[in-house]
Amino acid sequence: MTMSVGVRGWAVAALGGLLVLSQPGCGGGGRTPGSGTEVSGVVTDVDGKSVAGARVSGAGVTTTSLSNGAFVLTDTRSGIQTISATITINGRPWSAETRMDVVAAEQNRGVNLVVCDDGYQGGIEGRVIGPGGGSLSGAKIFVAGPIASTMAISDASGDYRVSRLTSGVTYTVTCSLAGYVNHSQTVKIERNVTKAVSFALGSGLPQGALPAPQNLSTLTWTVADTVSRAPSQAAGLLEWVKRNYRARAGFARSAQARQVVNLQPAGRSTPLGSVVEVDLFWDYQSWDDLFGAVIHRGQAARPQFEIALLRDPLASMFVDTDYALTPDTTYYYNVALVDTLKFPETGAKGASSADATANPFRPTYIVAPRAGSAVSGDPTFEWAPVSGATSYQIMVWNRFPDLQNTADIDGAVPIWPANPSAPGDSLVPAGRTSQRYTGPVLVRGKTYYWLVVASDAGAKTYSVTEIGKFTAQ
Repeated sequence: MTMSVGVRGWAVAALGGLLVLSQPGCGGGGRTPGSGTEVSGVVTDVDGKSVAGARVSGAGVTTTSLSNGAFVLTDTRSGIQTISATITINGRPWSAETRMDVVAAEQNRGVNLVVCDDGYQGGIEGRVIGPGGGSLSGAKIFVAGPIASTMAISDASGDYRVSRLTSGVTYTVTCSLAGYVNHSQTVKIERNVTKAVSFALGSGLPQGALPAPQNLSTLTWTVADTVSRAPSQAAGLLEWVKRNYRARAGFARSAQARQVVNLQPAGRSTPLGSVVEVDLFWDYQSWDDLFGAVIHRGQAARPQFEIALLRDPLASMFVDTDYALTPDTTYYYNVALVDTLKFPETGAKGASSADATANPFRPTYIVAPRAGSAVSGDPTFEWAPVSGATSYQIMVWNRFPDLQNTADIDGAVPIWPANPSAPGDSLVPAGRTSQRYTGPVLVRGKTYYWLVVASDAGAKTYSVTEIGKFTAQ
């Protein structure tokens, strides 16, 4: 097999004696109650919108996705497992599945299950071969999704299959195996068609460490604990708010922007009764030998404590929702890339990025109008102050959108401000914690929904109230 010289100067050769280590946990594996083996991730549609109430099964365990699409399968089997999700939406069955190499006694994170209508699905299948034309087993095939990649693993014959992909979408598909150079292709999925997509992996000699990721940045969210336990629509509305602010900060999702979610078991909260989320973003670069990325976090500069290994060559975003994250605490993050030709036998990884910091706000809460209140005339909104905030943005909606079934996140645009880029009186400076409504005339008898987003001067740190509602009279 002939391959071109890469940007970093690859010396490519067919190294028949190159050691290819087996992956941890391969094989059948058994379920051991209390073993600590977990599989966690998120259920979304193809646009990345959270899907609550999906039945998630795999590795001998079944659960249901939460209001933000998150799920955790506990005390699972180890080894290569199929993880699936099913749900009925508008009377029709939707489903998704992915494969995963579950490592025993670890928290196996970053599973993305992208559900779509069963009548509008397609797939891909093929074979993975090595430099000499022989079949390669254990290769991972990543199909880029909105949150993280859907994955397949080649079997003993080198064959793989990915089913239940959303049709009409053009995917980036990358095949990766430790000890070999990656092979990527693009493929458009067609309804009720399984397309043939095969991969030929070449051996290579590494010519230096992978470069440090550039422009690592953070957005930090503190969310009132009541939001995290609210119905799925509340979680969807919160997701719209996050996307809106990410776009303002220049982190709009692109074809190469991938996200892996660091999930912890549900039912816990930070010591201050909130949920803290730190979103990490870095510039995506495609390398033929990219195996994934290592995320470091600590409370001092240049942390080297690894909180996650992203075994995904398409990842350029990470969402840290560890329940140990606490408001008023400064966290340092950096990211290093991992080389397929050196990992895992030497443990080598590239240089770490420059540090990015996160200092989560304390939570803020609605004061008035309280949920379910009847309001005469234009309401005056009140909320609890947040130390460090420089402004408060009020948002009001005239309906509670279901983002699972809307074609675009614009379905959740508020009535006040109608244009978030020109907020007018809905944006309040720090020092004030109330504001009278000056938006469109409210309709008597109609229910409205609202929340407040506190922001710092750099527009990188936020605190979001619970979602309130009131009826105009």
